[in-house]
Amino acid sequence: MTHEQLIAKAIEHAKQCGISAEQLHTPRVRDAAVVSFTDPQSSGRAEFYLDAATGDLISGTFSPEFTPKTEGKQFSTAAQDVLALASEESRRFGYDHVGSDHLLLAALSYGKGVGATVLVSAGLTLEAVRSHVAASGSPAEVAPSGYGPSMRGILRAASQHADSLGSTEIEPEHLVLGLLDESDGGAFRTFRHFAVDAARLKRTLLQIISDEQQ
Repeated sequence: MTHEQLIAKAIEHAKQCGISAEQLHTPRVRDAAVVSFTDPQSSGRAEFYLDAATGDLISGTFSPEFTPKTEGKQFSTAAQDVLALASEESRRFGYDHVGSDHLLLAALSYGKGVGATVLVSAGLTLEAVRSHVAASGSPAEVAPSGYGPSMRGILRAASQHADSLGSTEIEPEHLVLGLLDESDGGAFRTFRHFAVDAARLKRTLLQIISDEQQ
């Protein structure tokens, strides 16, 4: 395809994400290389889109089998599903990083478990939060690994919560606890926009998890 055709295609994709064509100026077309890998044990797939001239990462997608361990603790299958949804939400808005607001959307989209239940009980809905993120945009982050600093901080907090609650794996509710711990970032700003008392919600979720363990 010519550069003009590629630009036209990109504008079509932008419109599908709710971005007005009037906002798009100074298009730049890069020659990209796609490098893909497969996991022979699980048939999982990871693809990395690189600038063909420099080797810089443009974006990356990977199936849950490639989700890394966090501080030695493995993500459960359910948590991997949530992380995969977070990557999808990031791509939906055209970002090259996964931020905490994308993880919040993923938890609502997943919709299962006590973590999602607590978020919904606070009045959050997938549609409302997605509209807010689309309107306000995600905070800019430097994310060479695909996960921005906000996301990496939440994953560390989720691992710590899993440890303190005696879980052998990081579960979706631990990811939600990590979101509620955030003091800045996309999720924090979203909670503030919807007047969500994150500290109270965290106490509620911890109590529910404790009650379920008894």
